[in-house]
Amino acid sequence: MGKNLTRRQKEILRHIYSFYEENNYSPSVRDIAALHNCSVKGAYDHILALEKKGFIERSARRSRSIVLTEPALQVLRPPAERRIPLIGAIAAGGPILAEENFEDFCDFPLNKWERDNYRFFALKIEGDSMRDAGILDGDIGIFRFQQSAEPGNIVVALVDSESSADKEATVKYYFREGRRNILRAANPAYPDTIVQNLQIQGILRGLVRPQV
Repeated sequence: MGKNLTRRQKEILRHIYSFYEENNYSPSVRDIAALHNCSVKGAYDHILALEKKGFIERSARRSRSIVLTEPALQVLRPPAERRIPLIGAIAAGGPILAEENFEDFCDFPLNKWERDNYRFFALKIEGDSMRDAGILDGDIGIFRFQQSAEPGNIVVALVDSESSADKEATVKYYFREGRRNILRAANPAYPDTIVQNLQIQGILRGLVRPQV
């Protein structure tokens, strides 16, 4: 499928990939235009072409919503790959009980990431509470194991369940005010979750959108 790409389109795909890796969000059309010394319209035309060919997906409502599809990752993937454990499903539309059962492995490019496989894990996202961050129902989030986070990081966290003694897991933006931990959705339909105690399990480092 990579043979359908022009040289410039492949360069733009690589830029989107490296930009997301460095910043944890996708580039804007203006970012792409500046890097490739072309007009905003020229960059937008390339993005439309990549979308039409199935190498990216994006939301028309957001400027930084480009997601690389699996065919794009196959083109960009270096020879070595990381096998990351896929650990069940996790809710982004309202917390669900964390089953944390091993299910499978998913392959992800090594690139600049550390080489210890079990420093990272993958989770299938369920729900739409993070849709405005470009994270959709069915996406696979790649998380780095980490028990602390900076304000504004997208985290997977365990919080106390209201219905049982168990912990529930959720994917949200993390903020802190005094002693209060705030888990914030990227969808105005969902209120903040405010707790004093929570367990951060990891921070989002990548996203894969499976092909239907």
